[in-house]
Amino acid sequence: MDFQTRYAKLNTNQRQAVDYIHGSLLVIAGPGTGKTELLSMRTAQILRQTDTLPDSILCLTFTESGAANMRQRLRQIIGEDAYKIAIHTFHSFGTEIINQHRQYFFRGADAQPADELTQHQIVTGILEELDWRNPLSVKNNGEFVYTSELIRVISEFKQSGLTPAELRLVMADNQRVITDITSDIQQVFATKISKKTIELFAPLAEKIAERIGEGKSAKTSRGGATELSENAASSASHHAAPSAALPSSITPYAQVLALSIAHTAQEAIDANSTKPLTAWKNKWCEKNATGEFILKDFAASEKLSAAIDVYEAYGDVLAERSLFDYDDMILSVIQACESHPELRANLQEQFQFIMVDEFQDTNLAQLRLLFDLTGDEDNPNIMAVGDDDQAIFSFQGADVGNIQRFRQHYHDPKIIVLTDNYRSAADILTAARGVITQGTDRLENTIDGLSKQLTAHASGSGAQVEVQEFTSVSEERAGVARQIAELIKRGKKPEHITVIARHHKELIELLPYLYRQSLTVNYERHDDILEQDIIQMLDKLARVVMAIHQNNLDAANSLLPEVIAHPAFGFSALDIWRLSLHAYNHRQLWLESMLANNTFQPFGEWLLERAKDVPNLPLEEQLDKLLGLEAGEESLLGLRAATIARASSDARRVKRSAEESSSPNSLAAHYFSPEALAQNPDAYLTTLESLRTLRQKLRDRITDAAPTLADFLEFINLHRSTKTRLTHIRPQASALDGAINLMTAHKSKGLEFPHVFVIGAIDSAWGEKVRSRSRLIRYPANLQLQPAGASYDERLRLFFVAMTRAKTTLTMTYSQTNDAGSDTMIASFLTDHTPTIIPAADTPATQITVAQTDWSSRLSAPMSAELKDVLAPTLETYKLSITHLNNFLDVSRGGPQNFLLNNLLRFPSAKSPAASYGTAIHASLQQLHNLLRADHHLPTAERILHYFRTSLEAQHLPPDDFALYLDKGTAALTAFLDAKSSDFHDTELAELDFAHQGVVVGGARLTGKLDVADIDKHNKTIFVTDYKTGKPSHSWRGTSDYEKIKLHKYRQQLMFYQLLVKSSRDYGNFSFTGARLQFVEPDMKTGDILSLEDTFSDRELAEFARLIGVVWRKITALELPDISGYSADYKGMVQFEEDLLTGAE
Repeated sequence: MDFQTRYAKLNTNQRQAVDYIHGSLLVIAGPGTGKTELLSMRTAQILRQTDTLPDSILCLTFTESGAANMRQRLRQIIGEDAYKIAIHTFHSFGTEIINQHRQYFFRGADAQPADELTQHQIVTGILEELDWRNPLSVKNNGEFVYTSELIRVISEFKQSGLTPAELRLVMADNQRVITDITSDIQQVFATKISKKTIELFAPLAEKIAERIGEGKSAKTSRGGATELSENAASSASHHAAPSAALPSSITPYAQVLALSIAHTAQEAIDANSTKPLTAWKNKWCEKNATGEFILKDFAASEKLSAAIDVYEAYGDVLAERSLFDYDDMILSVIQACESHPELRANLQEQFQFIMVDEFQDTNLAQLRLLFDLTGDEDNPNIMAVGDDDQAIFSFQGADVGNIQRFRQHYHDPKIIVLTDNYRSAADILTAARGVITQGTDRLENTIDGLSKQLTAHASGSGAQVEVQEFTSVSEERAGVARQIAELIKRGKKPEHITVIARHHKELIELLPYLYRQSLTVNYERHDDILEQDIIQMLDKLARVVMAIHQNNLDAANSLLPEVIAHPAFGFSALDIWRLSLHAYNHRQLWLESMLANNTFQPFGEWLLERAKDVPNLPLEEQLDKLLGLEAGEESLLGLRAATIARASSDARRVKRSAEESSSPNSLAAHYFSPEALAQNPDAYLTTLESLRTLRQKLRDRITDAAPTLADFLEFINLHRSTKTRLTHIRPQASALDGAINLMTAHKSKGLEFPHVFVIGAIDSAWGEKVRSRSRLIRYPANLQLQPAGASYDERLRLFFVAMTRAKTTLTMTYSQTNDAGSDTMIASFLTDHTPTIIPAADTPATQITVAQTDWSSRLSAPMSAELKDVLAPTLETYKLSITHLNNFLDVSRGGPQNFLLNNLLRFPSAKSPAASYGTAIHASLQQLHNLLRADHHLPTAERILHYFRTSLEAQHLPPDDFALYLDKGTAALTAFLDAKSSDFHDTELAELDFAHQGVVVGGARLTGKLDVADIDKHNKTIFVTDYKTGKPSHSWRGTSDYEKIKLHKYRQQLMFYQLLVKSSRDYGNFSFTGARLQFVEPDMKTGDILSLEDTFSDRELAEFARLIGVVWRKITALELPDISGYSADYKGMVQFEEDLLTGAE
């Protein structure tokens, strides 16, 4: 179709924009209004109406697909000249400028990109050099707390286009204002807020202006909030730091603070209420250590200033290593343009016309680059096309406020609004407008006379908008899958149907329901290959082999159960149970028992062979052998099975190789056999692609000529410790015939489909109840660089985008309860602005869980007669301890299944560094009590600290962990001994063992050791103390779910000890005077040594004794309850205990 034919089809506003060639132009284009055609036609019109060369036109888009689409349209209109026009994404444009003008960048060096892992390592290296007093030097469990937050902050700094020097200017100006006004704020809020407070608060805006400089003052009056606010803001802005001192994108802090105070004061005056003042105080202020109110921005400034220092150091390291990160593609061009006027002038001369698509998605750095490219002209040739109602990418730094900044910078450009919608039926547009107009941050609310009311030009035949309510989320998923199947039965093409959700999680949970309806799915997602089963098993197998090679047999012992339990190796649960008990009863390592067992001997010998390979074979060959392939075959990591046909050939080769190998039951045979391909081709290809991705990432990262197995394990460790994903993208076809489309709302941007389902339309996902994560590093009020994605307005826009993808039918669904059974509510913005809610058909739907089977479940369910026979000798002499009881009851950690494997079958497990630390602390305190009883006086602190070091050395910790816990334990014991030295008595007996006291409670044989028992034989009393390492608790209530579970267990532990004492042979006639949890480590904030005590009523003890009896009977009968119906939290644990007691009645 030629230009004239296309031009004739344009509507009036589109034609007006195409013809407006010279000057600045802002086109506000709502969804479905033909903006892509507009951009292409205007480019062609510039070439037709001016003598401009194609390479003097710059078109900027946000996606590679958008750039390709624009070039394809232009080719249809202007032919081969389309390839001469500079069509780029912002980042590809930055790359192009750097490549063409290399002398201005990276000191002329050939810089390389820094991946996520490198960024983590650089930031960690900077943190390691900080003084311990630096607020960013804090560690938790040996890891820096602020690493990930700093990487995010550095990215936000760069996306804002601000350099460290500019940020320090902002901070210094802010500090000046805060210092000037803090005493006044403290005076206002020195007493309880009352009506008099309003009189004190209102003049603060005026004072801000007066203290910054002389000039017009804000006047507090009843003339209206607008007058007060404008006067205050104007005055504060006028007397703030000179405009040259602050970057143009930054509003002076004085202006922001004065405006906020003035608005609040006027609101309080108008309402004759103090509530606005209370709200302002809560938002802006907090108390310092002396109990005085200070501005939160002052409290946060220390960390932010330190973060700016890290930002500068990070840039220095990148420069030294000739590295750059993704955000540097824009920031480097900005810095080069502003540091080298000749570069800036040449770029301005080169690009005579600039057009920007999706302008609402630009960030501050991209906007600053546009300002640099257009120079100081009053009316440059730049067109921006965007829609504030579709600004949904703030999490990538996008700033919807850039549309307003465009208007301000280019002095009220020509504005054209496109409102003719050629996509959606009228009912869909009406419903969508009912949602979006509930937002406040919209151009329609700020530009007089602007209307964005869309007019439908698409056929309304068959149009339908529904909101469907389901009783449960499983009903919702089943109902959506059923309706999609029915649409297809009625002749609708699957590729015309799309399901849109807020997050990937909801789409993944929907997949089984779609598969049940035999539906084919087109769904792109970014898989972390470290979560893939084959990669995890390859990692664990490599760790076993490396541990054997290094003669670290304890480490190998803890890893072997999970390895041999994998179905790839073909061992039965019964054989593994017997192996575990044999190793435990004979005090052998698992590898020793395996080599003496006919069933496991070949696998044990194969592991020994692989351990011999460690120093001798190249890494990829070692990995292939671990996978189960013989030498001489093509590396499995190099297979390129892009098609099912090629995959079939590869599968046959893999089967042949596996059969010839010394380990026919292998990972390769399990995952890549012809049978595996036939059963699930998608899983086969995904697993194969994971291995290919791993190979490529290894080659990119490990550049040594001969990488080793240790390098591979270090590579995996680095990714896990830094929480850096190893991502493989499963692409989504643009239009896969015969498959329905699944995507997130963000992914759906720019697309359209006849039939759209928006699922999970609940308030906690889209509406006002969404919880945003708090940030560790906060920005001041005039430097809001963090994404605004948590804002209500942005979620409205996101839902609006999802709705306006629909052409004919739009179905929005929600459920009354979630998977946990908790109540949910429809998104608040849907209640009044959409058609009547239509409840879905009430047909039962079984919840289908996404397969995430833990390795241990293969060994513990269902309970078999064979297992009962294997465990019979163990149960004959079994005694229940409090640790075993807690393991049985704790559903958050596997409950009965965990108890079976670890306490009955005695599977080995690695001891964590924290547990080793606890062992050393307990051993040291036990030694203290033993010496006190023997010598009748306390040993010196130096002696106990020496014993602690010796005990910690015996735990054989890695050097870093040893150093960490030695320092931690030394400090904790020093503080503990200083505070508690007078509380120790020589009547206290450490490690009192009840194993041979014949304790029976509720029919259960019990055992246990008491850390300390203070025994008064004369008065026949006993008091029990149990030492606890870790974070101390101030009360029994607990704040987090983790702490609630921990304290619940601690309380039951003290009750268990009381029952032990009262039912024992030697102490049954003693009075149990109490029990105490004694925390060894001081409170981090106060430095106090804390303890918790409690007493238990006879009723409470009897109920707990009954629970012990119920659990005992379940254990001895090997009737281990199914806990799949319980939530893995404190609430689930309590409910499980209640159900055990109820079921026993």
